[in-house]
Amino acid sequence: MKTILRTTVRHILGFLTRLTIKKHHSTVIAIIGNGETSVAREILYENIHQRYPARRNLEILEAEFSIPLTVLGILTYPSNIVKWPNLIMSSLLKTLYLKPNPHFLIIEIPEINKKIINFWLTRLTPQYILILGKSKYTPKLSQKNIYSNTKAIFRKIGIKETIKELPQPRIKILKGIRNATIIDAASYYTPPPIKSVLEILDKKTKGRIILFSDLEKDSTVALKAFPSAIINPKNLEIQPTDILIIRGNKLKTQNLLNKFINHP
Repeated sequence: MKTILRTTVRHILGFLTRLTIKKHHSTVIAIIGNGETSVAREILYENIHQRYPARRNLEILEAEFSIPLTVLGILTYPSNIVKWPNLIMSSLLKTLYLKPNPHFLIIEIPEINKKIINFWLTRLTPQYILILGKSKYTPKLSQKNIYSNTKAIFRKIGIKETIKELPQPRIKILKGIRNATIIDAASYYTPPPIKSVLEILDKKTKGRIILFSDLEKDSTVALKAFPSAIINPKNLEIQPTDILIIRGNKLKTQNLLNKFINHP
């Protein structure tokens, strides 16, 4: 039953993906392979979006549905199955009624399996396919849209590569107000494991550990590792030795981050 449901949703999202790309006359660059695909994605995006409207995967996920969500411009991954029908209907209405908005789409496709890769490449109909390392996808000999490096794509698009960016780290350590330390572990779709975040901290740390999170099990895991941790305090007087961990969806946590960050 679960497989049937997932297949149905995949085909519906595939239809919406194709419809949206056609409506907005999007130029699609697909990135596949087991090489440094995330690095290439950021290099392409940083150079292209300075000149043209562009979007790319906010995070590379093993979840294949991050692909259509990026195309549809949706920044939050539905938390349960009930929310998918509303998402599909709202996306369809937006596609039908919004004015065309030509832009570049830089899509990193996870190497899940050959069937999934072929499915999304068919729906995306990319003008450029960048293959880095080995891939489960086998291009046809007659294909002329296959590239092995970003420079070749830049030449084809007609822009000069000026920025060579690495992907933004998923966990950022920032300076907070009153010299407190902020660990920004918020995410758009799937959060980094809470254990990975806590491993940054020294078990002997003398400062207060303060966790802001609405994610299930975060508080349990944090308190097990650091029994004196403070969870989601309503009122907080920041101290210089404090370590604040911010988790959850980036759109929802931005105001909280702005409140505690040390703006220059």
